[in-house]
Amino acid sequence: MKKLLCILHRSPPMHGAAKVGDFIEASEKLKSNYDCKFITIKSSDSIADIGNLSFKKIYYIIELYFKVFIALLLFRPDKIYFTASVKGLAFYRDLLLSSLWKLYHLMTAVDIYYHYHTKGVDEFVSSCDRNLKLTNYFLKGANLILLTPMLKSDFDKTDSFNNIFFLPNGVGNPFDDTEFETFLQDKFSKTRGLNFLYLSNMIKSKGYNHVLELAKTMKSQPVQFHFAGGWQSQKEEELFTDFIDENNLSANVVFHGFVNGSEKEELLRLADLLIFPTRYKSESFGLVIIEAFSYGVPVLATDEGSIPYIIDNKCGVIIDNTDKLFGGLEQAKSNLLNKETAEYCRQRYLNNFSLEQFEINLVEVFNN
Repeated sequence: MKKLLCILHRSPPMHGAAKVGDFIEASEKLKSNYDCKFITIKSSDSIADIGNLSFKKIYYIIELYFKVFIALLLFRPDKIYFTASVKGLAFYRDLLLSSLWKLYHLMTAVDIYYHYHTKGVDEFVSSCDRNLKLTNYFLKGANLILLTPMLKSDFDKTDSFNNIFFLPNGVGNPFDDTEFETFLQDKFSKTRGLNFLYLSNMIKSKGYNHVLELAKTMKSQPVQFHFAGGWQSQKEEELFTDFIDENNLSANVVFHGFVNGSEKEELLRLADLLIFPTRYKSESFGLVIIEAFSYGVPVLATDEGSIPYIIDNKCGVIIDNTDKLFGGLEQAKSNLLNKETAEYCRQRYLNNFSLEQFEINLVEVFNN
């Protein structure tokens, strides 16, 4: 059995790449095809730490360097899977680490795969010639794993990699078919107010502030807005609370904090619509969208990254500007909040974005 060394992010903190890393490490299908060793990339202890330099991060880099060195020396992998970063300190950390497997590659045949969970390579390499040269050096001889074909243009200025594979994310299945049908029957047989959900990190670039404005606009309607996610800034948390108080929104807005497990499941069961107006610069996929689909929940989102690849007009509404959020919401209310749409969302998830499909696709990438 061939040996696979996986160097990847794990939770905590909880973000898209960490969730995928958790899935990969737990994959029985991958372990049945390869002798796997996993090394966790430790970089930030919380969402607020991401992008900030600290002595602890420098220690984590040194620790990771020696873990990879020892793994190459003793485990002797045939394939290396690495969760790559596009810029900043994380890129230079990756560049340093790559020197280890580039040296290893001189002595041993090894296939190298860089899995990109964010976008921003084009912006980084366009900023100066040095960044382009360093990125081409980093990519030389490696295979790229991208989330969708929509992200391929991010690498148009680079030319040193080998192949590109496309691997859409997947999430676990919360229901079997009978359970889902029972859930839908119960959900759509009741007369109740609507529940709209924002489920992401509480940072403005993800768009929570725009959803809060929607809540203000619709406070006279039988609608409840649910916000769930961790804060990056105490000041923003205070402004959020003040806005609710100043506009008398306590009956319309519920803040749940960071949720996971059963709390998250309860919110997704309750939701009639997920609202995800992200303009996060590195947004490439939006894992929360396919989580919503797995519960039969349609999505209102911006056209950032690969989101137009995930959502079609039968399972959501895509807007090109957050100024159009209210209009998009009215469109979703008129066309998508019904049992037929819920069934379509669920089927789109099963066909394209289930964890089982992700595992099959991942193994196929390594087998190729």
